[in-house]
Amino acid sequence: MNFDPENRVVKLCAEGMQAEAKGELDAAKKCFDEAWSIASDDFERFTAAHFLARAQTDAQLSLQWNLDTLKYANAIDDESTRSHYPSLYLNVAKSYETLNDITEANKNYQLASDYSNFLPAGGYGDLIKSGISAGLQRTDSGAFKNAVIDELVEGWCARKELRPLALVLPAYLQNLGTYNDKNKLISALSLLSAARCLSDDDQRKVNNLIAELSITL
Repeated sequence: MNFDPENRVVKLCAEGMQAEAKGELDAAKKCFDEAWSIASDDFERFTAAHFLARAQTDAQLSLQWNLDTLKYANAIDDESTRSHYPSLYLNVAKSYETLNDITEANKNYQLASDYSNFLPAGGYGDLIKSGISAGLQRTDSGAFKNAVIDELVEGWCARKELRPLALVLPAYLQNLGTYNDKNKLISALSLLSAARCLSDDDQRKVNNLIAELSITL
């Protein structure tokens, strides 16, 4: 998808975002409504629907706009849309969760997870992954969990051991169970093992974890 900054719909949505940032929510929604009214193709409808979804105060309307956003993303049929799917499914899942439809929420958190490999590296991708992981946990599903890591983290927190926490927590909390995420966790644990900053018992547990996780790849 090509976000042309001169596109009138894009400009209106940008103006709406600026109004949001100032707390002018009515003015923001007016911009998004106008953007929707002049949208003439799937890209423009996708863009306007996305912002209208976040502007709703009614959970059912927010869900409908999120579903419409996903529908227009599918209609664009462009490889560049893949990086948007994790956040699109995350938004749909959150809407279902707000409406207490846990089954549909879980289904869409799973779909967000399935597309997570298309997220860019860095802060935005990490933020979306964290949201997906938290949603999966809230809806009792397959966010990656490991009892030994949980035990280690609890101990490091109690003892204020910041180095192992800094190395392992980001890779663990953002882990959705994908091949790439497991590799990142193994790498983080390997760096921690090589640092030799742990007690003998924790060192043994970390080394065993590396071996176990490597087998499951």
